[in-house]
Amino acid sequence: MKKPGNNVAIIILNWNGWKDTIECLESIYHINHPDFNVIVIDNNSNDNSVEKIKEYCKGKIEVKSNFFNYNTFNKPLKIFEYNENEFETAQKDEKEISNILPTEKIILIKNNENYGFAGGNNIGIKYAVCILKSNYVLLLNNDTVVDRNFLEELVKTAENDEKIGFVGAKTYFYGKKEIIQAAGGGKIDLKKVIAVETALNQIDDGKYDQNCELDYITGSCILCKKEVIDKIGMLNSNYFMYWEDVDWCFRGRKSGYKSVYAFKSKIWHKVSVSSTNYLKTYYCTRNRIYFMEQNINNHNNFKFLSYFFIYIFLPQIISYLFNKDLRGGFNPYLKGFISGLKLYSSPIRTGKKYNLQDNSIDYNSNQIKNLD
Repeated sequence: MKKPGNNVAIIILNWNGWKDTIECLESIYHINHPDFNVIVIDNNSNDNSVEKIKEYCKGKIEVKSNFFNYNTFNKPLKIFEYNENEFETAQKDEKEISNILPTEKIILIKNNENYGFAGGNNIGIKYAVCILKSNYVLLLNNDTVVDRNFLEELVKTAENDEKIGFVGAKTYFYGKKEIIQAAGGGKIDLKKVIAVETALNQIDDGKYDQNCELDYITGSCILCKKEVIDKIGMLNSNYFMYWEDVDWCFRGRKSGYKSVYAFKSKIWHKVSVSSTNYLKTYYCTRNRIYFMEQNINNHNNFKFLSYFFIYIFLPQIISYLFNKDLRGGFNPYLKGFISGLKLYSSPIRTGKKYNLQDNSIDYNSNQIKNLD
């Protein structure tokens, strides 16, 4: 039975990862939440992902997993397929979509470019809020598998307090079912500008079996209320990937919204399947500086940059050179540092709200290619 105000749009971003995506999808179609829509955003994949996902929806690809048994009863799924610019066509289908059971449909949106995690998910957020009128948006990594009760527990926690804006799940490593990757999210040290995941690599011995407030919810599974999006906007697409979840929750906190860990909600995560070490090093370095510029007052900026340069940047650079790790370490780290300083000094990209009318994407697939 549907509960008023509990409709959730589950947004899954795919980029050249259809095998992970269909396992994630199959696990979702086993959940017990009564009112949800699944939205798959394809970020301009070049591995035939869209066709493979459609084959799965038609029942032509059987998913094998250690977490569930494949379900043939809901196949074929009704596919609503759009290009990122076809919002008018999507609007006409809204009534039909709402009349189909959650487990019997899928919405597939194809992006014209690879907009990264932030920009790609923003396409889905716009669709969820503007077309489906969803009360909640859930960003879920495509390389995850979910527990049957995961969404119900997330929503239940969110409903407990009107000031809860973001909710996260207990996230285990996919290959180590009892080892925790993150208990919802983590804490932010603003002096050093580091985000530390709570319970990383801890055995699930019951120590983290209680809900608690955190500084941020990790982007692999983050439930957000629509009212939060209305107030603070979507993800900041300038991040492209990494730190956008920390930034989103931090902006929410400044507007009075809490980020809360729901321990009864459980998922399993394969971890960083969609990005290389090169990209991770580059964007984590760049975006750490960008987060500081966006969220810390000017009085502390110079202190952080001085600390970062002396105690973090220089030792890391020396380590890369000593170990002769140029391509995988030194090059992306140095480029990320320089790019972060450029963002820091650019007035164009500061103080901007990423609302539902914002179509700007500053970092696309072409710039990924140019990192080498």
